[in-house]
Amino acid sequence: MSFLVKRNKKYHLCWYQGKKSCPACKGAKSVAGKACKRCRGTGEISLLHKKSISPDRQSAMEYKAEFDTKFFRKELGLRDNKKTWAAFIEEYLAYSKANKRPRTYAIERQALTNFSNVINPSAINNISSQQIEQWKQERLKNAKSTTTNIDFRVLRAALSKAVEWGYLGKNPAKYVKEIKISKHIPRFLDKKEIKQLFSATDGQINLIMRTFIYTGIRLAELINIRWQDVNFKKKEIILQAHDDFQLKDYEVRVIPIHEDLFKELYPIQKQNGLVFTNGGGKGLNRRWLEEKFQQVRKSAGIEYCKIHDLRHTFASHLVMSGVDLVTVKELLGHSSITTTMIYAHLTKHHRKEAINKLNLAS
Repeated sequence: MSFLVKRNKKYHLCWYQGKKSCPACKGAKSVAGKACKRCRGTGEISLLHKKSISPDRQSAMEYKAEFDTKFFRKELGLRDNKKTWAAFIEEYLAYSKANKRPRTYAIERQALTNFSNVINPSAINNISSQQIEQWKQERLKNAKSTTTNIDFRVLRAALSKAVEWGYLGKNPAKYVKEIKISKHIPRFLDKKEIKQLFSATDGQINLIMRTFIYTGIRLAELINIRWQDVNFKKKEIILQAHDDFQLKDYEVRVIPIHEDLFKELYPIQKQNGLVFTNGGGKGLNRRWLEEKFQQVRKSAGIEYCKIHDLRHTFASHLVMSGVDLVTVKELLGHSSITTTMIYAHLTKHHRKEAINKLNLAS
């Protein structure tokens, strides 16, 4: 909030907004090996702003009250033009860590670090659309188009937050376009390949493959299933958040257990703990499971596919069995039907059958 100061028979409105590098430690956060006393070890100090108001105290008080209301509602359009890029990144990542899933936070940290390494802007208001375009081209030299687009969306979201927080007047990434990527039909295993996959595995790996194909859950979701999430009475798996895990859409999802999968899970059920472990009671490592899948795929003689394609396999076979896309959307946990529409091409045969069933002449 603001405060009034009287100087030379006139009231001045003062308020703190934004940060600047501490002049005592010059942003180093310490002096002579000890935490800087002026900035208390933060490396920054608050910026003091002043504005001449009126010699009349009542008028100044009324102006202050109106100013505080607008300031609180962020209606003044005031911006911290001296905010450093490094300070903003630190603030934004703290926000990301507190409000987003750990995996999302890791992706955002990596993307913003990459941008800093290539462009390295001194202040946040120095970033231009041309620099963002330049960074995109540099990123493409070492990453796929899809990865570059993900990183770009992270940067655009961060800069939007900077506008919301009053550090920027407009988002320089607003008019920068994502890289156009040709759409492809999702890779999924046919029934023959599914049998080959099951025949090439046994034990827990076999159960993991069956769980993927019979439920369509994501890799992170499978790794974090607890036995208390499996309801054998209702034959359902409840996908929900845990202390160290959050679902992508932040919503609870219920997946019915297929009879074949139920027969595998029921005999080994436990009261608590993770369903799939590394043998020592701890959770499976994501990278290890991805590599293990590739070993199994090769030994089964199946053409290249990723472990995520087992999710596509689940959805594709549902659609080919006549299940509507809305139901598939709910089972997959998609936030939008647009995402589920990648399976729409599989419904063509069933649409033809539906038309042929029309009997309008009788």
